[in-house]
Amino acid sequence: MRLPLPTLDALQHAYHTLIPISEHMGLQAQTYDGQCLRVSAPLANNVNHQQSAFGGSLFSVVALAGWGILQLKITEMGLDCNTVIAGGEVNYQLPVFSELVCECRLPPDYPAFAAKLREMGKASILLETAILVDNTPAMTFSGKYVVRQTPPTPTPTPTPKQS
Repeated sequence: MRLPLPTLDALQHAYHTLIPISEHMGLQAQTYDGQCLRVSAPLANNVNHQQSAFGGSLFSVVALAGWGILQLKITEMGLDCNTVIAGGEVNYQLPVFSELVCECRLPPDYPAFAAKLREMGKASILLETAILVDNTPAMTFSGKYVVRQTPPTPTPTPTPKQS
């Protein structure tokens, strides 16, 4: 999958069409500077019985932030790829009683990941993502994402007409 353009609007459209739960959660791609993606979702769509953010929603937001930054970077590289989350570790530190705000920054080893993806057609990367409350991490996620280039679709060869 490749976005039509590496823009927040294209990512927002991909979130809502390819991952429908993101629309129900109210997920919004907020800012992207080439190194960091910030997404958010309203508490009202993601609230639990204690009036704080539901843990499953927090996990979904951090996982989608990682997926989103990789879609933007893959599109900037001009590649068509499939991105999946292969695992990760979550740490819940504080309850969230406000808008879910999440940041995902590219790690220092991103250039090596990108080079391997171009050369080998497959690469994995560990992304660190956080839900922030007043710029303090309320939940952190360390997720392993695997990206594989999609093989080009072969162009059918026209069959010669028989006379």
